[in-house]
Amino acid sequence: MTSDASKDQISHSTRWWIPGPGDDESLRSIIERADRLYGGEGEGLRRHLWPRATSLPSAETGLDALNARDLCVLGRTIGVAPRSLYPHRLPDHPLLLIERERRAYCPACWHEDLKAGRPTTFRRAWAGVFTLNCSTHGLPLHWASPLIKFGTESATSVPKEPSSPEGKRILRFIEIFARLLEGALRGSTTWPRLWRGDPVTVRALLMRAVVNLGCMPEHPPFASVAAAPDLAAFVGKPNRRVNPLQESPWEHVRALGPPAWRRAALWMTTRYVLPAPKPGFRPEGLPAEAFAALDAQWNALPEEYRQLRRVQRYRTALRSMCRPFPVGRDG
Repeated sequence: MTSDASKDQISHSTRWWIPGPGDDESLRSIIERADRLYGGEGEGLRRHLWPRATSLPSAETGLDALNARDLCVLGRTIGVAPRSLYPHRLPDHPLLLIERERRAYCPACWHEDLKAGRPTTFRRAWAGVFTLNCSTHGLPLHWASPLIKFGTESATSVPKEPSSPEGKRILRFIEIFARLLEGALRGSTTWPRLWRGDPVTVRALLMRAVVNLGCMPEHPPFASVAAAPDLAAFVGKPNRRVNPLQESPWEHVRALGPPAWRRAALWMTTRYVLPAPKPGFRPEGLPAEAFAALDAQWNALPEEYRQLRRVQRYRTALRSMCRPFPVGRDG
């Protein structure tokens, strides 16, 4: 029997006059389109959607995998049958980016949307940690900042691929490595016999490249990767220092929303996994021992820094798992 609160929740009169879900569009993308149209912060719109909820699905998480009741509310709000919304759910998974970072897009797909008079939307297929290219057009994905101006050609005017053959080959090399690693982690691909380590230890190496295992704010190791000007829009790095690791290191990998950052981290990883990468495929800028600077922070530190026990535990575990790779003197 439905409670009075549930009846009131489902029978509210709020209506969002926005187009229905696009092809493979995520639920979060639908709600974001409403936020942009009505100029709200999102919180007020969510309060209309869930008036009796004790805690609202936030702008950070909880929108891509709405439950059946909330799908009914959202369906009534946009005038779409809930059963039509169900295929657009995206339950969380370790190989998906965290929700707030699922903002990768294909400029060719968005150009087609604009040309056809459709709103630009975020597809579920672009939300994978190892998804670097559009499966429809085969083009490298780009990153849409929350501040980007949607509904214009500004978001689709980025270069669709590098202009030089060398740049295209490097992106293809990184993308193939990412797909093979993802397939091996899922158990659907055989790990190449000549590669060092195995999928689990390579995953640990990727985490070590992404997080700060030191004891003070510093750039992550993959920030040392340099790319030719031709690759500037496709291989990048954060400009700010990050704090020492305090949560699961894999969550930091899942928080690398910009495909350019993920390409840089994966490219760095290939240096240690592939025994003899072909000339031109080795990432530039990496020091001989890319992890040594963070390791050195733990030498001769005041006693209070040694209380970072969680960082020390993760550091010990990841260093141990990375021993199959020549990452330093102990590798």
